[in-house]
Formats: sequence, C-alpha cells, structure tokens
Amino acid sequence: MTTLSLARDDDWAALIAHLPRDYARLADTHKQLQVQYGNAKITTADSLLRFILLHAGANLPLRQTVAMISQGGGPNLSAMRLHMKMRRATPYLQSLVERMVSWTAAAKPELWAGYSMTLIDATTLCGPGATGTDARIHTKLRASDVSVLDAMVTDVHGGETLQRFSFVPGELVLADRIYSNPGNVAHVREHGADVLLRYNRGSLPLSHAGQPLDVLARIRTLSGDDAVLDLPVSIEHDDERINGRLIATRLPADEVEKARKRLRKEQGASVTKESLEAAAYVMLFTTVSSDRLSAERCLEAYRLRWQIELQFKRWKSLCGFDRLPNYRDDTIVAWLYAKLLLGILLDRMTSIQGELSPPVQLALIERTPRRPRRRRTVAPDGSATLEAHEHSLSADDRSDTAAVSA
Repeated sequence: MTTLSLARDDDWAALIAHLPRDYARLADTHKQLQVQYGNAKITTADSLLRFILLHAGANLPLRQTVAMISQGGGPNLSAMRLHMKMRRATPYLQSLVERMVSWTAAAKPELWAGYSMTLIDATTLCGPGATGTDARIHTKLRASDVSVLDAMVTDVHGGETLQRFSFVPGELVLADRIYSNPGNVAHVREHGADVLLRYNRGSLPLSHAGQPLDVLARIRTLSGDDAVLDLPVSIEHDDERINGRLIATRLPADEVEKARKRLRKEQGASVTKESLEAAAYVMLFTTVSSDRLSAERCLEAYRLRWQIELQFKRWKSLCGFDRLPNYRDDTIVAWLYAKLLLGILLDRMTSIQGELSPPVQLALIERTPRRPRRRRTVAPDGSATLEAHEHSLSADDRSDTAAVSA
C-alpha cells in the first residue's frame, strides 16, 4: 500500500496540487506568516501546512509532531509555538476549505427530472473523556458524485439548519426530519430550489384544503403495505403560504419493529403512543410538483440521503474526525478544519480517473518474458517430479480479451 510522506518533496507536491492555487497568498492574507520578531522558523505556507496536516492527519501530539518535522529536515519548532500557530490558523484553514468546496466539477447526468440533488446533514464530535458534544460539522454534498459542496465547523451551540447554506434554482435538497420546519423550507424556496425532507410532526404543521391536517388520522387510511399516500398540503411561514406534498407509505413489518425499538431507546419513558404509531410509516414533505417527480420516485430519491451518513462514517474511521484533542476550543476548531481539509483532499485524490478506476489495461503493460521451462527431474523413487510452474493451474490461458478486461 502506497502512503504519502509529508517529508518528501514529491509526495508533498502531489498533495498540494489539489489545494487552491492561491493557498500561499491566503496564508499572507490571514497573517499566518507575520511575526513580531525576525527569527521566525515558519516562513512559508508549505511549512505551516506540513506541521498542521501532520499533527491533525496522523493524530500526533504536538511534541511528537515537531520532533518528526525536525528529524525530516524541516524547521526546529517548539511544541508551544505550534500550539500558538494552531490557535491562529482557523481563519486560514476555513478559507482553504471554502475554496475547496466551491470548486465546480462536471456533474454526472441527473436522472431525477433535471434536479441537481444535494444532501445536507451534520455530525457531532467529542474529545477523549468528554461527557457531551464538543463540536459539529455541517456538510452539503452533491448526490451524483458525493463531492463536498459546502462545509463548516461550529461549537456545540451551532444548531442544524438549512439557513447556513445557499442554494440555486434546480437544486433538490434532501435532509432529515431535524431540518423539517417552515423557516428552512422558506429559505430554500427563496433561492428557487426545492426540498425533500423527512416529515416532522412536531415542527412542520400542515394544512389540506385550507384546514389543519391530522397527519396520523390521514395515513391510517392507507390500505396495504404497498399503498402510497400523495396528498397536496401547504405550510405557512410569516405571511407566506408554501404549497407542497405529503408523501407516506407503510414500512415492512420487520422494519416497523426496528424503528420502534430505536425510538424507545432514544426517547425512553417519554415516548408517546402517537410517536410509536408514526414510526410504522415513512413520511416525507416535498415542494416538488407531482408532474415532475411521482410519489414513488420521491421515496426512491430520499434513500440517497444515506450517502451523507456513509461519508461521515468514512471521515471518522479513515480520517479520525472523532479524535478531538482535549484542550482549548480555538485549537479544536482549527484541528477540525485541518481534518476537514484532509478529508476533502482524500476524496479528490481517490477520485482521480485513470489511476484507480477503471484499472489500467493489462495489454498496455510491458510484461516480463517468461523464463524457460525446466526439465523435469527424477524423484528418488524413479518417478518424474512436477515443477510448480508446470502445473495446469499456473498456466496463463486467458484469451487476449480476458487479459485486457481483467
């Protein structure tokens, strides 16, 4: 397995090739290289990023980070000085992330009535020994290629809301029930985009035919497991009325029990009879018109939201997002932005066409000529022995077509 070394110039060049072109200028803009005295050890953006990315990417203590950089021929920095650099680096790292996520890439052809589908969610993070949440990462992904369109880090008080993000006409925003409220829907519609949200009975009151809608009473009328409700509804935000649709279907019996078990675990003794009944259904609210996406297609589209959950799992398992250092809040935010930057770099470097997928065609690789077959030797008992390369299973009897597609 090939790994990148921050001490090798060729590996470092491969890494920074995916950074914004003005990453060095941004370091000056955010005053990362300005010092009070003239004997500064870190004089370039490359040196600064080597320290920060090694510290955050390898989950190394400050002392070990500066020791490894020094042994690799880099500046001899003290652990305290690196700590001070981390405290001041948040605006710089945030600007790098913002430019990385704002890059435009060729989107794959959309199969959802021309919608560019985006996924929004947040994940919580905590440090060693923490008794609660220390920070949150709010993320917006494009569903077609799971690329990061926007991301930001907040402390525990940073709530989950769609109003953190901007949208464009033609977007279809997929989000969980925590985002299901009139303010979020109105914000997305103001930008000309549409929403497909998991319906939240407690925060999104609906009306049907001008009257308040009893959602549970309405979905009880679903007759079979395959029945789908598609009901025109509306919501109110300030003086505005926004039209939408309530889409619902019943979960399979085995999934119902799982959903109710999760609900009892989350809410404990406070779980209500109505909540347990609602857990038997998938309920969505959308502003998409029925002539553009049917109810069945909306249910299929919402399943794509799971991709952002998988991205969070990859970040936490591969990049160590859940290993927050147990010290100052300002350095935690800087550390998280460094992790986020590394996560985006990882996504970009593993999606380079021609290196990982599709695999290199074997026909284009110069093969080493086979060594000539040896003569069979005679065993002590007089029988002929069989060399390993002469066994029928060792022969390369693939056709030319098979070899190219292997």
